[in-house]
Amino acid sequence: MFFPKEAGKRKLAAVMILVAMLTPLLAEGPEMEPEELVARHLEALGPLELLSALQNRTAQGVGRLEVLLGGTGSLEGPAIFVSEGRKIFFSIRFDEPNYTAEEVSFDGEDSYVGNIQPGVRSQLGQFLIQFDDLVREGLLGGVLSTAWPLLDLEGRRPRLDYEGLKKINGQELLELRYRMRKGARDFRIHLYFDPESFRHVATTYKLRISAPMGRTPRDSARQTETRITLEEWFSDFHPTDDLDLPAHWTIRLTLDTGSGTFLTKWEMIYPEITHDLSIDPQLFVLQ
Repeated sequence: MFFPKEAGKRKLAAVMILVAMLTPLLAEGPEMEPEELVARHLEALGPLELLSALQNRTAQGVGRLEVLLGGTGSLEGPAIFVSEGRKIFFSIRFDEPNYTAEEVSFDGEDSYVGNIQPGVRSQLGQFLIQFDDLVREGLLGGVLSTAWPLLDLEGRRPRLDYEGLKKINGQELLELRYRMRKGARDFRIHLYFDPESFRHVATTYKLRISAPMGRTPRDSARQTETRITLEEWFSDFHPTDDLDLPAHWTIRLTLDTGSGTFLTKWEMIYPEITHDLSIDPQLFVLQ
C-alpha cells in the first residue's frame, strides 16, 4: 500500500524512463530500407506515370553569384536549367566581361563546361569538368532535372545506405548515402530528405585530396591536403503540372586549401517551370 503522492512519483519516474528509452530511437529517425525512402520520396514528387511520360523540363528565372570567402563581389543575370532524359543544360549569363556566363551541359555522352572568359573557367566550372561523373550521373540539379538518378535506380544501380536522421545546417534531415556504380569513388555523396514530406532538400559532395609530395622531406611536411565541399540546397516547393518541384536552388562550393578557404555561392530562383517544350538537341552541346 502506498500514498497518492508516492504513486505520482513512481508514475513520473516510469514516464521519464520511457522517454529516455525512446529518445535514441527518435534521434536516429524512422527505421526503413533505402528503397523505402526512395519510394516515399518519389511518391512525394508526383505520380510515377506522369514522371515516366515527361519528355523534358525547362526552369527559367534569375541567377546570382556571390563570393563569400576568399574575395568579394556579386553578379546577377538570367538563369535557365533544361533537362531531357539524361541530358542537361544549365546556364547563368552575366553582363560582365570577366565573367560572361556559367554554363554546364551533358548531351548523353559527353559533358561540357563553358569558360567565364577565354581560356578560364570558374571554380565551379573547374570542379564540374574535373569531376564530371557527378554531371553524367544526373545528380546536379536534384529533382529539377529529368536525369535525377532516383528516378532510374535500375539503370544507375547505385549503392544506397540509409543513415537515419542527421542534423545538417541546423535542420534534422533523413540522410541517404549515394555511391555511384562507376566513377567518383573518392567522393562522399549524401542526399538529404525532409522527414515529414520526403522532399529532397539537399545534396552534399565531399572530397579530400592528399597533400602532394615535395622535392624534399621538408617541402613535403609543408604541404597540406585540399578539402572540397559542394552543397546543393532546394526550397520554395510549388505544385507544377501535378509535380512538387523547388523554385529555389542554391549551390555552395567551399575549397579549403593551404592558401586559405574560398567559398562561393550560386543562387537560382525559377518562377517559371514548364514541361515538354520543343528543344533543339544542339542546346546540350556547348561549343
